[in-house]
Amino acid sequence: MYHLDRRKTVLGQTAVALSAVMLCAAAGGGAGFWLGQQTNAAQSDAPPANHPRTAGLAPATAQPPAPQIDAMASSLGEMQAELMRLNALGERLVDMGGLDRQEFDFRNPPPQGGPEEAAARDYTIKEIASELGSVVSLLKDRKRKLEILEEAISGKDLTAKSVPSGWPIRTGYITSNYGMRIHPIRHRAMFHQGVDFAAPQGSPVVAVADGVVTFSGRRSGYGNLIEISHANGYATRYGHNSVNGVSEGQPIRKGQVIGAVGATGTATGPHVHFEVRRNGEALNPMPFAGEQGGSTLMAANFANLR
Repeated sequence: MYHLDRRKTVLGQTAVALSAVMLCAAAGGGAGFWLGQQTNAAQSDAPPANHPRTAGLAPATAQPPAPQIDAMASSLGEMQAELMRLNALGERLVDMGGLDRQEFDFRNPPPQGGPEEAAARDYTIKEIASELGSVVSLLKDRKRKLEILEEAISGKDLTAKSVPSGWPIRTGYITSNYGMRIHPIRHRAMFHQGVDFAAPQGSPVVAVADGVVTFSGRRSGYGNLIEISHANGYATRYGHNSVNGVSEGQPIRKGQVIGAVGATGTATGPHVHFEVRRNGEALNPMPFAGEQGGSTLMAANFANLR
């Protein structure tokens, strides 16, 4: 599971890269249009082949002035350098996102072919147009890969934040685990469908995943209860709150404060009764909560604290 700040960085850099690709592609398209206009203009200005001035002369290739060709060649070089930077950024994003380099190949151009190039010499207008076409084609390929990369990383981001993980309190400790126990008030063996997290009265209760509030109110035994539905059939419950700070239908972000710790309902002191359910069935919350904070106290030794 990816760290949230890291995912934000990756997604932000991907968006910047996509913007750069679009700018370069637009510049390349504009340059190609300019070259086409220049070539057409030069050809239209040239006298016809049977004109007296050209009679008996070999046809010449229309060429804009050398300074214009040099300027376009310089722009082409800048676009090629930018493409190299985008390739390096793409590779780094693939590594940061933990994705397959073979699936997102930024090292090699898309398959293509052509004759061997002649020895280095001054560019002609046709050669610049050909190179521009190649660079724009590569930019389009990189844009497509970056868009797929952004979608893949966003998908990981969405999955990571919508599956319950972490504690429903910021500080505190566990007083009663999931499973059979002696009920602290009824004093008989009963199955405990959640985990109790003790914390000072009024401490923040936080959501453990993105979701939508499906219940916020009083319920027998739970006191003030909040239930949040998450992706893939998951739901979490937060009971005994002194105050519910959210309402039904409200979208919730992981880590958002949703209420305050209390002792409403069937409780002997301030704590959060925390449940994780999937498709309506209660699950052991500990694989989702983990040992991330506070100190864990065994339910057998603190059976009367609830």
